[in-house]
Amino acid sequence: MPAGKEQFRRAFTQFRNLHIIAGLEPLILMRTELVANDEFMDRGGTDDPTQLHMKRLLINADRLRRHVTHNPDKADLGDKIAKAIDANATIETGENPFGGDDIQNMSGGIIDLPFLLDGTDPDIPLLSQLKPQFRKSKGMLLLGAIDSTIVDWTRLNSKDRTRFITRYDSMRIYGAYQEILGYINMYLGDKNRVDVAQVLPSEEPLGPQDSPNIKGETSSPVPAGA
Repeated sequence: MPAGKEQFRRAFTQFRNLHIIAGLEPLILMRTELVANDEFMDRGGTDDPTQLHMKRLLINADRLRRHVTHNPDKADLGDKIAKAIDANATIETGENPFGGDDIQNMSGGIIDLPFLLDGTDPDIPLLSQLKPQFRKSKGMLLLGAIDSTIVDWTRLNSKDRTRFITRYDSMRIYGAYQEILGYINMYLGDKNRVDVAQVLPSEEPLGPQDSPNIKGETSSPVPAGA
């Protein structure tokens, strides 16, 4: 299987633990929602519905993290992220949907990561494949945190297990999710939107050199650098 490239170059693409893939799936979904959302093309920021949508996707990812954690004595695995939308809500731990974390399981073989992190999947583009306008937006900070967490998932010590991740590994991912939540709260939403009035020189229809205050500005319909 092709190895990861660019921001994913440190990711492991082969390991034993199927539950790591289960935990990764909602994070990959969150990433695809981010890069396909035109709100993140706005350098000024995003609106409240976009902020709330990203929070809900993160909550779903965190729920799966708790489900794939080996936790037979029901120790606290953290629920601050789940309370991000409603601070007065009561979060139920719920039943572990996978079960089997109280008996010895059989050993499994090596599996391939089903998500291509080498730039060949158009739904999981590398940084170099994204529009320059996106790379100048608030979405770039959030994307960086998500991509770093994707790599972290594949590098957990629990990758050598066949099922479940340890509580220690679970809390490491929980810390990464809290960082993502911090970016969502700090940079997304109407209250964090800033006014951007000018077009970037790189976006000028007559070429970068036609932007005011850049040498070579012209009123000609032909790009100044032509």
